Amino acid sequence: MERRDALGAVEQRGVVGALGLHGVETGHVLRHQQVAESAVRNQVGLLEQTDAPVEPLLLAATDLGSFQQCVDETVKGPPVRELPTPEGGTQLLWACDQAWTDVPPALPPVLLADGHHRLEAARRLRRAEPGSAAGRLPALVVDHRRYPLTLSATHRAVPGLDLGRAVATAARVARVAELPAGARLAPRNGTFVLTGGGRAWEVSEVSPATMAGRLRFVPPEWVELPAAISDHVLIPALCEDQGVPVAPRYTSEPPGPEEVGLILPPPTWDQIWSGAASGAGMPPKSTHLGPSLPRWPLT
Repeated sequence: MERRDALGAVEQRGVVGALGLHGVETGHVLRHQQVAESAVRNQVGLLEQTDAPVEPLLLAATDLGSFQQCVDETVKGPPVRELPTPEGGTQLLWACDQAWTDVPPALPPVLLADGHHRLEAARRLRRAEPGSAAGRLPALVVDHRRYPLTLSATHRAVPGLDLGRAVATAARVARVAELPAGARLAPRNGTFVLTGGGRAWEVSEVSPATMAGRLRFVPPEWVELPAAISDHVLIPALCEDQGVPVAPRYTSEPPGPEEVGLILPPPTWDQIWSGAASGAGMPPKSTHLGPSLPRWPLT
């Protein structure tokens, strides 16, 4: 599979296949993000109710190993399918030579970029019903070395918050400074942007005492990560002050003008790989990695 932009430049290239659910146990699939229990249960329900293929997992490989030869040879021929992407580019699909399917070579370790809840749900279902649940999931392994994935943050919109009170509460636990109208809402590392009603405030220098009190139950590797500070420090403080449920909406886009929310800085690739290697992972909804498939090409 290959994705090209509107000018024909390659944005992404990889191999579509089926991933065995035992990949996590063998160390071949590194998970960089912790899962939310409620989301896993939702995915279990979906897997139980449908026989249709789910959207593929997105895996990033810094080394395709022997599959690199398969990719290089395959893209020399004409694609079997070409689909438009929402950005005006194209998504192309080739059929690999049957030999690569009959005896597929082993892949080096890959990073699970998207699909943590789907993978965990499938593993649980397989353990509960080994005779009826599939042992594999569709997956796209992309060449992250030549065509690296994009990396951005997942932001938070918090329903029910009063903007004025939220700003005042944030100022009690952090340094808060209003940003000028029209300022670029891209927080620097260690800062957040509190938005609402077309206005924005930079939130920085969160109180160490508040951080220590609220982050004492999370893995120590998380204490400097934006998603952990957002979800365990700032948002609970804002919600508790107003008696509002801590139930943020997660979005890859900044919260809308009618919403009160937090724009997060993105984590770094070093943090992602370090969390995956250590097993601590990242907090849920920490990242947005892409581009994801605009359309599942095998349906």
